[in-house]
Amino acid sequence: MSKHFKIITAVLIVVVLAIGGGVWYGVSHNPKNLTAEQFAQLPIEEQFDKAPEGHYIHLGKNDSTLYRTTWSQNKIKKYLTNDFVKTDTNSDGTSPDKSKMGTNHKCDDTILMNSAEGYGEIGQIYHNLFSNHKFNPNFEETSDDTYEWYFDDLKSAKADKDVSGYVTKIVR
Repeated sequence: MSKHFKIITAVLIVVVLAIGGGVWYGVSHNPKNLTAEQFAQLPIEEQFDKAPEGHYIHLGKNDSTLYRTTWSQNKIKKYLTNDFVKTDTNSDGTSPDKSKMGTNHKCDDTILMNSAEGYGEIGQIYHNLFSNHKFNPNFEETSDDTYEWYFDDLKSAKADKDVSGYVTKIVR
């Protein structure tokens, strides 16, 4: 065998081992190989360990769910201040519109803003966030209504007292 052939063979073996190791690592350590149902059944500590890194929103101070979102803080604010408030509603306050707010959870928007009937999910989120000084600096701050609602990473969300005290489920 020539020296050139041996070098090519050695390089190919290293490349095959590297690719095989990378595929094995990706498959064995990827949290996405759990279905949403399997993930939801994990204890909250394991959900934090297996949840993908990224941006998370906590939509109510005492909300038991933390949602992963693809939307930035500004996009959520723009949606709630511009798009949501301009949504066409029927005279009874209902609407066919649906929103996910960058999450995997489809919010129930059938009743948007009808205090007599109760608010739908987006209406509740709107109410919770606009009475939150950290979302709406113009709102008079009270400790009961103020909480961190947006987290740039999962580690800071887990460290937050409201999240660690109330969250029992992560929606990725």
